[in-house]
Amino acid sequence: MSMNAGAATTRRGFVRLALGAAVAGPLAASAGCSVLNGSSGSSSAGGGSAAGLEKSKLTIGILHSQGSAPAKLAEKYGYFTQQGLQVTLKSFSAGPQAFTSLQNGELDFAVTNYVSFFQAVVQNTLDAKIVVEGNTANENSVVLVAKPDSGITGAKDLVGKKIGIQQAASVAELLVRATLKDNDVDPNSPHYLPVKFPDIPAQIAGGQLDAGVEVEPYLTTAEQKQGVQPVLKIVTGSTANMPQTGYIALSKFVDANPKTVAAFQRAMIPAQSDASDRKKLAEVLPDLSGVDRVTAALLNIDAYPTSVNTTQLQRVITLMQSYGGLTAKLDATKLVVPTPQA
Repeated sequence: MSMNAGAATTRRGFVRLALGAAVAGPLAASAGCSVLNGSSGSSSAGGGSAAGLEKSKLTIGILHSQGSAPAKLAEKYGYFTQQGLQVTLKSFSAGPQAFTSLQNGELDFAVTNYVSFFQAVVQNTLDAKIVVEGNTANENSVVLVAKPDSGITGAKDLVGKKIGIQQAASVAELLVRATLKDNDVDPNSPHYLPVKFPDIPAQIAGGQLDAGVEVEPYLTTAEQKQGVQPVLKIVTGSTANMPQTGYIALSKFVDANPKTVAAFQRAMIPAQSDASDRKKLAEVLPDLSGVDRVTAALLNIDAYPTSVNTTQLQRVITLMQSYGGLTAKLDATKLVVPTPQA
């Protein structure tokens, strides 16, 4: 729930956070829990394996976003199988929608944007740990977009403007607020409107919005269809390389299945590395994003950490405390499972 908001130059100047809303946000609207090419078996049918795993049949909740690409690659290249795991992938339109399934035992792991995850932890509605990091935004993968003739060329031009931010208190909104603060502009000066990523380009083109935070594939398709362009970088300076999504598991599952969790982590390490290879990423992005292979090759890609970085995760918490109204003190080191050796 990743998870986690410049000048109007050419698109390449900004070539690729859902955030997750964001930025961690979904890339395609897909309701419910449809199986995506997963192997047979479910989370409730996972006995131990000959390799000593407490559970070998797993179900993973994924999103139609770049953060879920490594799971598809691990499936495609057999990394799960190499670790003795039989995995079924189920899709959700937003990370928080998977929380109930996770708590009911229908899922063993789930991808979510970090903002939603930390919010749930603070609200005591979810007791879970981050086991694998998903994707990290860069200055070209999550940006503010507007019409070329909008007159928006810097942070000061957002005063009084209507900005689409996926949902209230999303990473998209937090990134915009932080960017304004960094540029000595009142973070409260724009009007933040909860408009979903897929709908932002059309509302900008129609005049309902002046600008909006956008992620892929909508960033690329908006330029192609509505002529909307990146006008301001919001993942830079204090928000540079902001973590967006991660794979989580219930704390009780982690405690009861340490060997299984470690096997899942080991399977994801090479998958995360593969996701940094544009050619390999393009093999799974069309299925995740709903765009054709030609468009998939144009998408601005995120970064994919191969280990959990608590220092970086703490930055998301700090962002929420600074601009999202979070008052609770959270320690990222207590909310992760350390990455084992590959």
